[in-house]
Amino acid sequence: MQNLRSFPLTFVFLSIAFLAIPGCKLEIKVPQGGAVRSTDGAYVCEAGQICKIDVVDLFFDQTFIAEPAAGFYFGGWRTRDRYLCGGTTTPCQLSTAAFEGNPALESILESDESFYLKPIFLLRLDCPDPELVLSPDPAVHGFM
Repeated sequence: MQNLRSFPLTFVFLSIAFLAIPGCKLEIKVPQGGAVRSTDGAYVCEAGQICKIDVVDLFFDQTFIAEPAAGFYFGGWRTRDRYLCGGTTTPCQLSTAAFEGNPALESILESDESFYLKPIFLLRLDCPDPELVLSPDPAVHGFM
């Protein structure tokens, strides 16, 4: 009978210990205008959501694609400190496989640090003459 009474308490302690395992975090911040999905379908983050992913081992390997909604286009991944794939417009591949044997990278993986992925979705302006939108020349706009 002693073993049965201690089981729930042991289970609680093991659960807490498991939840306390450190690991870096990936936060996908999706603005209005689209969604972000992993190519294998494991992760889907819709407009207006912040999706948090725990990255806890050397087996994390995901490619994320920004999918603009109707009337928007993908302008690239946000560039800031701790933002991943910044300045690119291609799918964002993230893998921890190369971390193995590199103490500096392994320490990041074992930390509780957060890293970010944020697409930039821009409103598509369907203008018959793009020069009207892009030109700083007042004459083009008919002001001279």
